[in-house]
Amino acid sequence: MRALVLTFLRLGPCGAYALAAMFLGSMVLLAHHPASEFTWLLYMTILPVMREPVFMLLAVPGIGLWGAAAILVFAALFGILLAIRPDRYPRMRFIHAHVALIATALAAVRAMHMQAGLSGLSLPDVLRGDWSFLPLADSPLGTALFVIVFASCICSHCEIIRHIRAK
Repeated sequence: MRALVLTFLRLGPCGAYALAAMFLGSMVLLAHHPASEFTWLLYMTILPVMREPVFMLLAVPGIGLWGAAAILVFAALFGILLAIRPDRYPRMRFIHAHVALIATALAAVRAMHMQAGLSGLSLPDVLRGDWSFLPLADSPLGTALFVIVFASCICSHCEIIRHIRAK
């Protein structure tokens, strides 16, 4: 039972990357079927959770929509390999989980300041030097994803510490 729970927690970053890929897919669906109620529901559900990380990835020169989708799908599939074989690549799992944690945390903080247009792409208060406690966004999906990815990071820290003690 413990191994199953730990494997589920290790799959948390895969969920973050897969959700970001689904957000890209919902953007494509919205472009092709703008009158679809399901497409709008999918897009608006994922928007507060993955808006900032996906738009930051799309802002990298040379990465288009399909390149970003390929990167995110590859990251999700690579995370499945890392979750199945946790003892094999502990440092890669550490990096994989922490990139997903940074992305979900950035999305949670930025979702509170959503606005239309590009003027909202300034640094969040935390990065400007205001270290006061900022509440997470009201999205239950984003909060659950952040908690699972955070637990995955804790698991990767424990594995690294256990690996160091074994030496």
